[in-house]
This record gives sequence, C-alpha cells and structure tokens, in this order.
Amino acid sequence: MTQDRVLEILHAYGANPARWPGAEREAVEAFLDLHPELLAEVDIEAELDALLAMPDPEPSELLQHRILRAVPEPVAQWGWRAPIAAGIALVVGVSIGFAGGYVAPAEQDVEAIYADAYDSLGEDWVDWLGEDT
Repeated sequence: MTQDRVLEILHAYGANPARWPGAEREAVEAFLDLHPELLAEVDIEAELDALLAMPDPEPSELLQHRILRAVPEPVAQWGWRAPIAAGIALVVGVSIGFAGGYVAPAEQDVEAIYADAYDSLGEDWVDWLGEDT
C-alpha cells in the first residue's frame, strides 16, 4: 500500500472505512496506523462527508415570495401575428394544391405517355400492362 493509493481511496470513498473497497480496507487501516500524519486527510474527508450528508434546508416563505414575484407575467405576444401566420399557411397550401394539378397528366394524355415510354423498348406497351391485343 502506498500513500498515493491511500489518498485516492480517501478522496474517492470518504473517511468511513465501511465504504472503502473490502480488499484494501485492512491495508489502508494498517497504513494509517503507521503514518499518523495522514489522519489530517481523514479528518478533512470526514468534514466533507458530514457536509454532503446534511439535509437540504427548507426555503423560507419570504424567499419563495421573492422568487415568485421576480417571475415576469406572461405576455400575449402573438396578437396580430397569429391571423397573419394562418393566412400565409392558407395561401401557401392553396398554391401548392393548384400547382400540383399542373404536374399530373390529364386523363387523355395517359395513353400517349405510356405509348411513348414503352415504345422505345421495341415492344407493344399493351403487353407491359398485361392486356391482350
């Protein structure tokens, strides 16, 4: 057991020997008995353990009141923005809807499109659809 390892164990696990690794507990206690100058480190770790074990203090009513008073009131910021945003969304949606109609082929053009697409393969386009000619 080295002094560095003892300090590592103290810093990692605290001053309570019950928290130390079981395999090294006896070696650490024996090392501390041989080196009483390290007992100051044990005392520092015991103070830290005591601070960490303290319960959280309850906030006073005055503190709660001050915190709640410091919170700003919610402000309705949308006002006129909400109807404008809805109108823009409506205009964009209608525009996309009408524009989509121009992309789709008309009913009378479907047969010509299929004929053009499958004509380049050298076969009759009707055979591709599974119909008999």
